[in-house]
Amino acid sequence: MKILLLQFFLCFGVELLAQKLIQATSATLKEENGYRIRPGDKIIVSILNEPDCNLRLIVPSDGIIRLTHVGEFKVINLSTKNLESLIKQEYILKGVFLRPVINVSISEYSKRFVYLNGAVNKKGPFALPPEVEAMNIVELISMSGGFTDIARKNKIYVTRTYYKQNGAAEQKTFEVDVESLSRGSTQNRNDKFWIYPEDQINVPERLF
Repeated sequence: MKILLLQFFLCFGVELLAQKLIQATSATLKEENGYRIRPGDKIIVSILNEPDCNLRLIVPSDGIIRLTHVGEFKVINLSTKNLESLIKQEYILKGVFLRPVINVSISEYSKRFVYLNGAVNKKGPFALPPEVEAMNIVELISMSGGFTDIARKNKIYVTRTYYKQNGAAEQKTFEVDVESLSRGSTQNRNDKFWIYPEDQINVPERLF
């Protein structure tokens, strides 16, 4: 019995430890509760056996679409499943359909970019994966082409724009030691610097 328990622990304990390590070293920060619809997404709204109500459209900047027989409906920051449920409730409440079967899908995701400049192999915009809220700077630079031979990897500048409630924008620049992060030589080996959409990454050249 003890041997079986030990084997169970060794098998599943190692698996659980591996899962935790994968989570701790993940290159991306996924959106909580899954992907939520954004402006610029191309979505399809269909109602079973009601082809006149089917829609294919691009979500506008205000996030408001117009549904047949229902009118305006705000869709941004909702998952497709949540949106299906809300549309169903709306059609029932307004007496249009008794038990509608709603399907919402995303045919094309809007692209969100970060911008790289300086001593990198590929300058310009880099599109983040659709379901990602942020990405670890080490993996992002690697996936976008990597540094040039003369990059100063221990002093990289990341400029981020913050928006206040009154709409005013304020920029802040961070200095990031990507060389130490990539080697795991920081105080915390799991330390990361997350890059968010619209961030600007400038990689200076090292001095000879």
